[in-house]
Amino acid sequence: MELTIPRISGESLTVSAEAGQQLYVVGANGSGKSALLQHWVTSVGGSTIKRIAAHRQTWFESGNLDFTARRRRDFEINVRSWDSRVDARWIEHSPAERQSAVLFDLVAKDNTRYRTIGQYIDNANPDEATRFASKSESLFKQLNDLLSLGTLTVSLENSNDEEILAQHKNNGHRFSIAQMSDGERAAAIMAANVLTVEAGTILLIDEPERHLHRSIVEAFLSALFAKRQDCAFVISTHEIALPIANQAANVVILRSCLWNGNQAGAWDAEVLKSGADLPEDLKRDVLGARRRILFVEGESNSLDLPLYVGLFPELSVIPKGSCEEVIRAVKGLSGSYEHHHVEAFGLIDRDDRAQDEVSELAQDNVLALEVCSVESLYYCSDAIEAVACRQAESLGCDPQAMLEAAKQSALEAIGADQDLPERMAARRSERLVYNRFATHLPDWKEIKAAGEQLRISEPIENPYQSELNRFNGLVESGQIDGLIARYPLRESRVFERIVTALGCRNQADYARMVVARVRDDAGLTENLKERIKPLAELLDGGRSNDA
Repeated sequence: MELTIPRISGESLTVSAEAGQQLYVVGANGSGKSALLQHWVTSVGGSTIKRIAAHRQTWFESGNLDFTARRRRDFEINVRSWDSRVDARWIEHSPAERQSAVLFDLVAKDNTRYRTIGQYIDNANPDEATRFASKSESLFKQLNDLLSLGTLTVSLENSNDEEILAQHKNNGHRFSIAQMSDGERAAAIMAANVLTVEAGTILLIDEPERHLHRSIVEAFLSALFAKRQDCAFVISTHEIALPIANQAANVVILRSCLWNGNQAGAWDAEVLKSGADLPEDLKRDVLGARRRILFVEGESNSLDLPLYVGLFPELSVIPKGSCEEVIRAVKGLSGSYEHHHVEAFGLIDRDDRAQDEVSELAQDNVLALEVCSVESLYYCSDAIEAVACRQAESLGCDPQAMLEAAKQSALEAIGADQDLPERMAARRSERLVYNRFATHLPDWKEIKAAGEQLRISEPIENPYQSELNRFNGLVESGQIDGLIARYPLRESRVFERIVTALGCRNQADYARMVVARVRDDAGLTENLKERIKPLAELLDGGRSNDA
């Protein structure tokens, strides 16, 4: 069956939902995942589609079998009517009866199997009974196998057609299914709903990971879906590991939706086709991102992430560790743009790269910062001044006096560390020498043509004295911005002295203040963007959001 997604751009998107296939729907909160599933329930309708809502009830009033066959048929008619209503997106009508219905279905279908086997025996056809039994596994056995696969130590049984009982493997005591733990009940309800539907059903499962621990959800759901190869599954999820683990599945990426009152009518949607040639980490980045991604250096707890999120709120900012990982991620996504329609950019420290290399990286949407590191933005004069103004307002001080005190404290910290000029000059020179030497390394052709030994010898001018003179010159002229931009002063007490002079508790407290000011102060945001102007210009001139 083909499912249609009306798109904000005007052209509808069609996706396949065939037996044995899985289709994942991912997107941020508010992107319209549940609304899209509700749209399909309403537009497709009938007995071919069944929705398991995110707001589903996960408890039983009892384990008793309260339904009769006739009542069960009448209730199914009501369910189809309720589920086609707009408010079904946030209301589950008759949740207790739904749970009773799935218990009835579980027992009824299991009993049908045993009756068929009994009829073969009564008809003196034991071979056919054996054949049928071998090809049609008991639903309770299937359900218990799934629970065991999910590392749950509980099993279910129907001993008298009156009540479903549970039992833990390490305890002979039987108890009502209603008394199971939340996780056990959630898994049992999910499995029972899937195992009891008719062949050819399209199951729309909203947030299957709810109430299931992350350690079991992937294996449990994969095994559950494998049990029903005669059905199609559409899974809306926040758990990105699920589509990652199912490489054969297509993925619908939702980024926003257009509402008409309580009902969504169109979505900003793309399909990431199965088999798209993307490494797992990049696929994970795409599934959780907006249309545009900015990859930066560092980890999730580094200074880079919160600052760039504040400067570029319209982008998804993802830290990738080293500069090499940033470059690889941008090139990987740019080279497969037709699969995901996500535009990737990278921001790395320049690290004294030659201009030719910087220009080559820029062509691949990777910008090398002119400054030494992200601290050059956090501790530039614009950021210090913004924090000084906020602190002065809170403490009743003169902001200009606080700003001057911070700069003076920074210079005093440099003067108090007698080895600092030589250390900073040497560290800067180390990078320069490395990059200059790297330009003389042999390429693959030269390596192939060489003999048993490679001789790499190239005279390089020592930049140390020049760097030492430059450092001392910046100190003498009081150019804090120049010093912070060019040298790794995190290895000194300069930053510590600045935050103390501004009345901040520590550097982490200061960094949070800078990020807060970026969000509140458009002037500071523009000033910091000016310091990384090539990136801002690239973002403004890249592919537009109409992709």
